[in-house]
Amino acid sequence: MNEVSITVNGFVGTKPTLHRSDGGVEWTTFRVASTRRLRDPRSGEWSDGQTLWFTVKSFRAGARHVAESLAQGDPVVVHGRLSTEEWTDKEGKDRWQLVVDAHGVGPDVTRGLARFTRVVDRTEPGGAPDDEAEAHDVGSRDAVPVGA
Repeated sequence: MNEVSITVNGFVGTKPTLHRSDGGVEWTTFRVASTRRLRDPRSGEWSDGQTLWFTVKSFRAGARHVAESLAQGDPVVVHGRLSTEEWTDKEGKDRWQLVVDAHGVGPDVTRGLARFTRVVDRTEPGGAPDDEAEAHDVGSRDAVPVGA
């Protein structure tokens, strides 16, 4: 199967929004902005390059986790399948956008701290029965100052 996989580092540009289809499938959409930093080889000065915008879509159990975990402005890393969507707007103009069908989404911990909480989904196959389901805090550690 030929597909283009992509990893995008950027910032959440719009509030992640949770949707539900008539068939009950949940999905979340949000936009990510990624701006390349460029260094002028002569002066050594850094500047911003062009900002690329991606629409990110996450489905099923991951959709709810993304919607509850991320907020506009958060640094994020998204990995998934790249595609485009095309449509005609109200004015009759042909439009398109880059879309990442996310396989993995997470906060960019090179820009801050995050804590992971594992969620046992009772509706997914292999999930624990209701009386055994609980959230597990995984990897909670005290922050250690750099150089300590």
